[in-house]
Amino acid sequence: MEHVTDIDKKDYIDECKEIVRTTIALEKIELSDHELTLLTEEIMDTSLSIGGDYSRENIRYIAVQYVRRQFLPRFQKAHKGG
Repeated sequence: MEHVTDIDKKDYIDECKEIVRTTIALEKIELSDHELTLLTEEIMDTSLSIGGDYSRENIRYIAVQYVRRQFLPRFQKAHKGG
């Protein structure tokens, strides 16, 4: 049986948002605070799902991968109106 660790996001969200914000800003991508929160939560979930945690290195690595894979159109479509 597989086990996925559940770590409470609210203890880490502010620090992770800042990591994501600064990472995407390097590519001149700006999001509203609401969009940034949604993206950060998605990245945090991705980190846990691949066996990671909310460390600075993991969050930055995943944010860089999102940027490299041109996440913005998919992200905006998925969260349209949200």
